[in-house]
Amino acid sequence: MNPPKIRPLRKGKSPRKVFSKGRSSRPMSVGRQLFESVLLLGFGAGAFTFLSWLPQKLDAMVVVSEAIADLIRGLSQLVEAALGLAAIILIALLLVLAFVSIIAGTIRLFKGCSRLMRGTTNPHVKTRRSASKIKR
Repeated sequence: MNPPKIRPLRKGKSPRKVFSKGRSSRPMSVGRQLFESVLLLGFGAGAFTFLSWLPQKLDAMVVVSEAIADLIRGLSQLVEAALGLAAIILIALLLVLAFVSIIAGTIRLFKGCSRLMRGTTNPHVKTRRSASKIKR
């Protein structure tokens, strides 16, 4: 077998810096900075122009009030649908509870009738008379 190759420990800093910030970013060129500033200024001026032109074509208050009315209608429909679903779930649970109670009642009725027909009681079940022995 060949002995495992073990690298010697390096003295000094390791080349891999995990948590270091590294080099700072390069400074932006003047031409790129001027180009970006012209683009941003043009976008801002165009947006202001569009916003000043918009009220001539649309009545902003009507648009906002219609949006709020639509939102309120939608929320009321959502609440109404949630209440309807809750009512359906409640009726289904009540139906399951009714089936379970009818089945349990029928089973207990048959057990009680069978005990009456046999006439004997279960020896493991103690009644009050057999449990209390009063000496007179």
